[in-house]
Amino acid sequence: MKRIIITITIIISACIAWMSEILAQNATDALLLSQYYSGSTARSAGMSGAFGALGGDISVVSFNPAGLAVYRSSEFTFTPGLNFTNTDAQFDNATFNEKYSKFILNNIGYAYTKNLYNEKGFQSINFGMAYNRLSDFNSKAYIFSPKAGSSMLDGFVWYANHGNNGSPLHPGQLDDYYEGLAYDTHGIKDNVPGMPGYYWNAYIANGDVYDQPMKRTMYTKGGVGEYAFSLGANLNHTVFFGATLGIQNVYYEESYFHEEDAGFDDFQYFNFSQDYTLNGTGLNFKAGLIYRPIQMLRLGAAIHTPTRYWLKPYLLTGMETQFGIPPQGETDKHFFYEFDNKFEKRFNIITPWRYQMSAATILSKFGMANVDVEYVDYRSCKVLPNADYGDATDEAAETFKGNVNVKGGAEFRIGQLYLRGGIAYYGSPYKKEFLSELNKSHQGTMSYSGGIGFRARSFYMDAAYTYMKMPQRDAVLYQTYDDLGMFDVTSLMKTISGKFLLTFGFRF
Repeated sequence: MKRIIITITIIISACIAWMSEILAQNATDALLLSQYYSGSTARSAGMSGAFGALGGDISVVSFNPAGLAVYRSSEFTFTPGLNFTNTDAQFDNATFNEKYSKFILNNIGYAYTKNLYNEKGFQSINFGMAYNRLSDFNSKAYIFSPKAGSSMLDGFVWYANHGNNGSPLHPGQLDDYYEGLAYDTHGIKDNVPGMPGYYWNAYIANGDVYDQPMKRTMYTKGGVGEYAFSLGANLNHTVFFGATLGIQNVYYEESYFHEEDAGFDDFQYFNFSQDYTLNGTGLNFKAGLIYRPIQMLRLGAAIHTPTRYWLKPYLLTGMETQFGIPPQGETDKHFFYEFDNKFEKRFNIITPWRYQMSAATILSKFGMANVDVEYVDYRSCKVLPNADYGDATDEAAETFKGNVNVKGGAEFRIGQLYLRGGIAYYGSPYKKEFLSELNKSHQGTMSYSGGIGFRARSFYMDAAYTYMKMPQRDAVLYQTYDDLGMFDVTSLMKTISGKFLLTFGFRF
C-alpha cells in the first residue's frame, strides 16, 4: 500500500477508540485490536472489571473463566448500555468540542450449573455462553479554521510531483484514491507554465494565497466483541478451574469529510471524503484457576493465547470540486465529482499473550474487594503474511513494549442493596523513546467506575457508570510542504469516554 489509511482512536479506543489518525496495515493495527477495557456486565463494570479472583459473574468467561465454576445455580443476564464520548480538538489556536453517544449491547449470557452433590471431589460442572463487548471505537471530532494557511491539495501536489525528486509522476501513475481523484476533478493540474509535467493547485497558481476557510468532521465507529463458550469445574469448593474458546467479532469504521472554500474566481470550493472499514473474526483460548485457601481469601490466575484475526479492509474516497470559470479543457462544466473504492488485500493480525494474577477478599456478608494485575507484551504483535507486512511486525518490536494493567474494585452490601466502586490503570504500550517524539501524547489510560445493585432471590438489577480519560494525542489531518520538505498538519485531540450499563439478571 502506498498510503497510510487507517485511523486509530484511542480510544486509544480503544482503544480506543479510538480517534482520526491515519494508519496503514501496520503495527498500530495490531495495537488497535490488542487493547481491551473490561467490564461487560454492570456489576463488573462498577468495580472497573476487577473480578479475576471472585467469579460468579458472566463477564469472567472473557477474562478468568475459572470464575464460571463459582456459580452455585444457573443464570441469564442481559446488559444494554450507552457509550458516550466528549472530544476537544485543538487547531489554529481554537478548541472545538464534539459529543457522541451510541446505544450498545454490552453483554448477553447464560451460565448453566450442574450440581454433583458429592461429599468430596468435584462439586459441580458449569457451562457458559456469552457475548461480551471488549472495546469501543465510537467517537466524533470537528475542527474549523477561518484562515487555514495551507491546503490538503498541497499534499496531493507533493505526491504527484514525486516529492522533491525532480521526476513528476505520469497522470496514469497517480494514486487513484488520493491525488488521482484531485487530478480527475481538476483540483490539481499538470500544465505549470514553463514547467511542463509538473503539478500545481489553485492556491499556488494564485500566488500561494492560503486564507481559505477550512473545516473537517471525523468519526470512528465500531468495537470488538467476543462470543465465549466456556466450561468450569468446582473441586471441593477450594479449587475452581475454567476454560474458554473465544470467537471475536471486529468492526471498525473511520471516516472524515474535509472542506475548503478557496474563493477564487476560477477555483471556488472542494471537499474530500474518506471512509475506511475493517471487519473480521478472531479466535483465541483462555484458561484460568481460582484457589480459596481460607474462606475470606481467593487467589486467581489466567492465561490468554494470542488472538488470530482474519481481517477484510475496504476503502472508499471521493472528491468534489466547484469552479466559477470552467477549467481548461472543459467548455461549460463547473462541477466535478469522482470517487473510487476497493476491497483491499486481506491480512491477519496476531495479538500478544496475556497473563493475569488476581487476589480477592470476601468479608462475610458485608462486602468484597478484588485486585487484578495483567501483563501484555505488545512487542510480540504480528501482522501477516510476513512477505507483505514483515516491516509492520518489526515496527511493533521496535516501537512497543510490555506493560502492566492494574484494576481494583470493591463491593459493599447493605441488605439487598449493593454499592460498588473501582479504578483501573492501563499502561502505555509505547516505549519512552517514542513517547518523547510525540511530546508524551501516548500516556496510560485511567478509568474510574461506580455502580449500584439490587438483588432478590431469583432476580437482580445492576447499574454502573465508567469514566475513562484517554491519552491526548496528535491526529494527522493532512500533509503539506515547505522548502524543507513535507510535514503533517495536526490537531491535538483530548477525549473522555463514558459508558452507562444496566444489567438484568435471572437466577434459576
